Amino acid sequence: MIIYNDDSDTLRRVDPPHDEQSITMPLRHLAGTQVGAICWGMDGGDIAYSWPSRVLESYYDRLGDREDPRNVMVGLHRKGIDYLPLLIQNARSMNLKFYGSFRMNDCHHRSDPWGILSSKFWQEHQEYRLWDVTDARTYYNASLDYSFPEVRRRRLDAIRETLQWYDFDGIELDFCRNPYIFPPTEAWARRQILTDLIRQIRQDMTDAGKKWGRTLDLLIRVPFSNSLRRNGGIDVDQWIDERLMDMLTMSCLSNDYNQIIEPWLTRCKQANIAFYPSVEAGPAHNAAHNHVTRLGPDEIIQQLRAAAQNFLGQGASGVYLYNFPCHLTETRRTPEERHRITNTLCEIGSEKTLSHRPKQYTFWRELPMQLESHRPAKHHQTLRFCLFDGDLWHPDTQVRISLRQAVEPNPHVDTPPIDRLVDTLPPGWVTYWLNGRPVQEEWIKRTPQPGGRIDSGFTLGDHETIILTPPASMMRVGENTLGFYIPRFPEEHDPYANVYELLVNILISSADGSISSRPT
Repeated sequence: MIIYNDDSDTLRRVDPPHDEQSITMPLRHLAGTQVGAICWGMDGGDIAYSWPSRVLESYYDRLGDREDPRNVMVGLHRKGIDYLPLLIQNARSMNLKFYGSFRMNDCHHRSDPWGILSSKFWQEHQEYRLWDVTDARTYYNASLDYSFPEVRRRRLDAIRETLQWYDFDGIELDFCRNPYIFPPTEAWARRQILTDLIRQIRQDMTDAGKKWGRTLDLLIRVPFSNSLRRNGGIDVDQWIDERLMDMLTMSCLSNDYNQIIEPWLTRCKQANIAFYPSVEAGPAHNAAHNHVTRLGPDEIIQQLRAAAQNFLGQGASGVYLYNFPCHLTETRRTPEERHRITNTLCEIGSEKTLSHRPKQYTFWRELPMQLESHRPAKHHQTLRFCLFDGDLWHPDTQVRISLRQAVEPNPHVDTPPIDRLVDTLPPGWVTYWLNGRPVQEEWIKRTPQPGGRIDSGFTLGDHETIILTPPASMMRVGENTLGFYIPRFPEEHDPYANVYELLVNILISSADGSISSRPT
């Protein structure tokens, strides 16, 4: 199953005129898919973005007489219609659970401190800010410090209000946008404050469930990163021990295809908590250097499949999908491209439907890697990558491993001879070792590439792509290694090779040699 997050963007970009039928816009593309629950974004910045709150400043009030012509929520509100009960009713008619999603410390107002997402409370209480946070070039320091009772009270009252007004199936508490709750150096010492707040929210949900005649689920979303959780005061271990949530989602904040989901999976199973690791629909890759590269539909689709496969292949209950509506509302996509991307919602919730479909795994986080002559592969010249993909056992599977290889003069020599200034290296200069076995020359293809900006955000001079096509039998389901070795004693002017953008494509070939995207 897929749990699907929509930050309400799908109701903010609808051409008028708007009526009650417009409410179905966020749900139409979910019909017939593997989505079983929708998390609906309730807040943005430090205001109530998606409901007419009486305890927080609301977007409707902040907007005033200004126009927002494509926003269905605003259009219906000005007609005296609260869209949210209608949206919940429509979701239920499609057998979708509906969760109100709260970003516990969103800071979109950092981009426009006097803008519509910036509350008067935030503007007037700069002493509550997390000034010690330096992540994202201090963008996250617009968040508020939960050490202050006034900050906690605003969040608690907002959640309580929606529980009384709306017949939710549950609540999501999102600690990934962003993960700071207290000053980082003091957060772990104050973690009990946050745990107490979650206990109170859980009790409020129990009370609200009596009113609505249903048991409400609590979903919590946190980072995989131990350091982010510790610096945020996010004590997931205790929350699991007390079973404070019904579902736990964990995110790498981008798709790290090497992420191992144990011990969290086992701990959640023991506590009867469903575990849904998060697939990030934007960015789909894990480039540490750059995360806003525009990808084509084929790359998006195959990378989403791969991210879901690696989690499902480890036994996850399902996947949580974040930021997917960005693909629907991006105006530069054609309707055909949007349809193709949306069709992944019929695939990525199950290993069965992902089987025999092309996937692309990206392993960019540890790159670039610098290679020098004679250094053994085990000494900082080996990449680890995980493939929890059952298609590796299929007899018709093709594996394509690709990377970019750029050459630079030896940095320890001031004046290399002109005849050693090269853009590419001859075959055999660098040898490649897959899971400890040499990659044969006949499995290697080298293609010169012009200089320019590459997908991971680096700018290279002239370089080459290296494509390895080993037999699938050389691959492992689980951890694999790709080692690099230059088998020559270093000479004074030997160039260095730099490796960028390791990609692994898993393809299934049919009898005629073509690539099949469906089981035959």
